Amino acid sequence: MNIPSRLPDGRKTPFVENEFGVLRRVALCTPDHFEWAAENAIVAQARLRGKQMDRAAAIVQHGELRAALEMVGVECVMLAPDPHLPMQTFTRDSGVMTPWGLLICQMARPERRGEWAGVTDFAAKADLPVWNRVTAGSLEGGDVQILRPGEVIIGLSEVRTTLAAATQVADWFREQGWTARLIAVPAHFLHLDVLFSVLNDRLALCATDILEPDDVAWLAERFRLLPVGYRDVMAMSCNATALGNDTVLSAMQHGHTNAMLRAEGLTVLDPDLEQFVLEGGSTHCLTMPLERD
Repeated sequence: MNIPSRLPDGRKTPFVENEFGVLRRVALCTPDHFEWAAENAIVAQARLRGKQMDRAAAIVQHGELRAALEMVGVECVMLAPDPHLPMQTFTRDSGVMTPWGLLICQMARPERRGEWAGVTDFAAKADLPVWNRVTAGSLEGGDVQILRPGEVIIGLSEVRTTLAAATQVADWFREQGWTARLIAVPAHFLHLDVLFSVLNDRLALCATDILEPDDVAWLAERFRLLPVGYRDVMAMSCNATALGNDTVLSAMQHGHTNAMLRAEGLTVLDPDLEQFVLEGGSTHCLTMPLERD
């Protein structure tokens, strides 16, 4: 499908119109004030296993993430960390770059609601247009994936992303002539990118036994789905980032899934991201793409 994008004045190419083109620019935020979320089921499991949050380790590991991105030529733009925003390092959630500019999200948890400010401040300083702001309810960027020109999917859990907000954003895409599909996300998993992520223009990781069969069938018409089981899903193995040129950014903790990707002929970059994986996030959560081919 080739939907012409109505781009901001002066731009000849979209900012982001797919999940798999070569990643050129990305927004990151160092975990200077990082804390594990109190209400997170994955954190609860980590604590039961005796794991503890280590901010110094998180800062080192985030540096490994940035080094992996820069090694393949991605420009990393850093948001200013706010001491009142312990989850700000998960930049995927606070904003989504679209073909027409930034979509400013509305966070569900009280400790994350201020994250919109850092994104809008960054957009103003970088002279990036703001396309729309979510106002109808909460919607987080981990639930939004721009698959390819003309198609977007939005996860709906009523925990992080509500029906009212998902419908608002879907309607904005539909006004541009796009197809927008809402995909049910069981509340336990919080975000769609815990259950599905694109690897290139042909392949995607998918929790095929967790998502609704109709949604799996719809996704399978567009990508060959590599199934990820519950245990690996809970270890964030489905949360990967396509860098383009058949290269994927994963984490060292996802050994089984990484081996599967390499068997498919993909190059896998896998920095140590233990502190973020134990919190319930990985590379997709930690990166906000700003520009892709």
